[in-house]
Amino acid sequence: MSLEPTLRSELSDERPLLNGEPSLKSRIKAKWYRLDRVSRVVFSLFALTIGAVIVARVMIEIFDPLDLWNGPRITIPPRVDDGNDTAHTDKERRAAVRSAMRHAWEGYHQHAFGHDELLPVSNKSNDKWGGWGVTLIDALDTLYIMELYDEFDQGVTHAVNVDFAKAKKGYTTPFFEMIIRSLAGLLTAYEMSLDRRLLDKAEQVGNVLLPAFNTSTGIPYPRVDVNAGQAVPASRVCLAEAGTVQLEYWKLSELTGNPIYHNAAQRVVDILDETEKPYPGLYPIWIDIESGNLTSGQITFGGQGDSWYEYMLKQYIFSHKKVDQYRR
Repeated sequence: MSLEPTLRSELSDERPLLNGEPSLKSRIKAKWYRLDRVSRVVFSLFALTIGAVIVARVMIEIFDPLDLWNGPRITIPPRVDDGNDTAHTDKERRAAVRSAMRHAWEGYHQHAFGHDELLPVSNKSNDKWGGWGVTLIDALDTLYIMELYDEFDQGVTHAVNVDFAKAKKGYTTPFFEMIIRSLAGLLTAYEMSLDRRLLDKAEQVGNVLLPAFNTSTGIPYPRVDVNAGQAVPASRVCLAEAGTVQLEYWKLSELTGNPIYHNAAQRVVDILDETEKPYPGLYPIWIDIESGNLTSGQITFGGQGDSWYEYMLKQYIFSHKKVDQYRR
C-alpha cells in the first residue's frame, strides 16, 4: 500500500499555512520586495522624517514646554488697497490708528498713569472706578495687538502690583463693569503674552468679586464692597449686569482649572432659562434677586439688556455650538 496520501495529510495538519492564505507579515514583505529600489528609498526617507519630527516634538516639550513660552509677537501683514482714496494701503491706515493709540497712551501715561481715567481737557485724572487703573488694564490687549510692546510692558508692570482686594475708601465696586473691564482685560492680556502674573491677578479679581453671587438664588448683587469682602445687598439687578459675566468666569475656570467661577456664573443662565418669560427667548430687563423672577415687562436690546443677548451668542460659539441652551 502506498504511504503518500497519509504523509500528505500529516504534513497538512502540522503546517496548515501551506494550504491557507499567507500571513499579513508575509504579504507586506512580498509587496515591499516587489517595489523598485527608488520607491523603497523614498518610502524609507519619508518614514524616517515623520519619526524624527515626532521625536523632536517630544524633546521640545520635555526640555522647553510651550507652557513656559513667552508667547508670539503678533504681526498682521499689510494688504495693498490702491483703490482707496483716503489711504493707499492697509499698512498706512494701521499706522495711523497705531499712532493715535500711542498718542492716547502717552497722554494717559504722562497725566494719569495708574489712575482709572484721564481727564483730557484739564490733564488731570480720576478714580471713579475705585482706583484699580481701569483704563490701563482695559487697554493692555490693544497695546499688544498693535505691537506697542514697550507700552504693554509698562502697563503690565503696574497691573501686577495692584492689590485688587482693595479699593478707594467708601467705594463699592460695580460687579458687571469690573468683570468686563478688569477681569476681561487681564485674561486677554495673559492669553496674548502668557505672562503668568496676569493670570494670577485675574484670579484675584475673580475672587474679590465672587461674593456678588452670595444670594439665596445665586442671582448676583450688582455691587461688591471689596474692602469688606462682601456684596452690597439689593432687591433687584438688571439683565445685562447679571448675564454679562459668564464668558469671563468661564475662561477663568478654563485657565485655572477651578470650576467654581463657571459654576457660579452658569447658575444665572440656568435660572433665567427656566423662569417664566412673556415671549420665548426674550427677557424683561429687571430680575428679582431673591426669587429669580423677571419683574419688568420692558424688553430691550438697548441698555440694561443688550449684552445678555450678546453673551448668549458668544457662549454658544465658545461652546463650539454644543450647548443648545445658549442658542435658545
